[in-house]
Amino acid sequence: MTNLLSKKALKRAFALLIIGSLALVVSNAASTQANAAMAFKYSIALIGDMPYDAKGVTQVPAVINDINSNSLINLVLFDGDTMSGKGDKCTDAAYPALKTGFFDKFTKPLFYSVGDNEWVDCDRAVKGAFDPMTRLALVRSNFFQNADGSYISLGSKNARIAVSHDAVYPEMQMFSFKGITYILPHVPGSANNSAVTAPAFKTYNDTAVDGNDAEYKARDAANVAWINKGFAKAVTDGSVGVIVVVQANMDWEGYARDAAVPNNENTAAFANVKQALLTNTLRFKKPVLLQNGDEHWYQVDMPMNETAGKLVEKDKGSLVENFTRVQTFGSGFNHWVELIIDPRADNLWTFKVHIIKDNLDVHTVPAP
Repeated sequence: MTNLLSKKALKRAFALLIIGSLALVVSNAASTQANAAMAFKYSIALIGDMPYDAKGVTQVPAVINDINSNSLINLVLFDGDTMSGKGDKCTDAAYPALKTGFFDKFTKPLFYSVGDNEWVDCDRAVKGAFDPMTRLALVRSNFFQNADGSYISLGSKNARIAVSHDAVYPEMQMFSFKGITYILPHVPGSANNSAVTAPAFKTYNDTAVDGNDAEYKARDAANVAWINKGFAKAVTDGSVGVIVVVQANMDWEGYARDAAVPNNENTAAFANVKQALLTNTLRFKKPVLLQNGDEHWYQVDMPMNETAGKLVEKDKGSLVENFTRVQTFGSGFNHWVELIIDPRADNLWTFKVHIIKDNLDVHTVPAP
């Protein structure tokens, strides 16, 4: 009996040894593949705030064609605002038309971070005075999740990328691709749909208070949780960098776009998301890139400063050197930005501006 048990134990130990060896081989193979993916540079296209206005209708197809024809581009990151906040109506028909007339035209996989013009601002009279929550439902059903619960892919349908979605907010996405973790929370402009009364945000509105505090607070908490989860994934996956995509220019300077003085309502609307970005960026220590639209002009800066782990104004405290922001071109300036990601370079991020020749503005040179 003793010999029989010994033989059984020996066989079991041998089997466990084989299984463990196979697991190690698989783990090492996966690690080797991940390291190989990180070893080579690749490019993605950064766009936002299009297509809208008469100028956009005629100019945006050239932007799409230029991106599609560029063999270096692996992905497209679209930072929101698919229609104008000043006139494009938020009709039911507008959303499927954007899907077929814009998103489906891209031959690269496209990931979309929701903006304010397609739902938050739809209560404006000039946009049809719709209930923003019904418009958000249309954004989700047309661009993110089908009625059966399956998720919608934008751009190329051949992308083999495992994308995670939040259970309540299907527009919140995250995935890892070639050594980078991508996080798309839902942070729109127009004070993040918080209830505001400031004139700077009511130029096109008729109501005394713009926004919905209950919606804002729930989504704001979900955004913070999603950002935290995304950075945790980056650590688990061994990512060399993180890219976060939002629509809003989150008021890093502490000033509203059209106001001459600091606007506390606007700043407060993004405070929790910005603090989550700061905390995770400090912990992660590797390069973090924030992409946003909203303003329509291109710029790259390093706007994050902190004191004792808390955000402070740009010209105070200590600069967070591993945090970079890029703001994309938008309506009126229909061009695009190529982000070159090279894990072997001293700088993980390199930006290349693509000016579309046919979209150049005509300038008048002042007389001498």
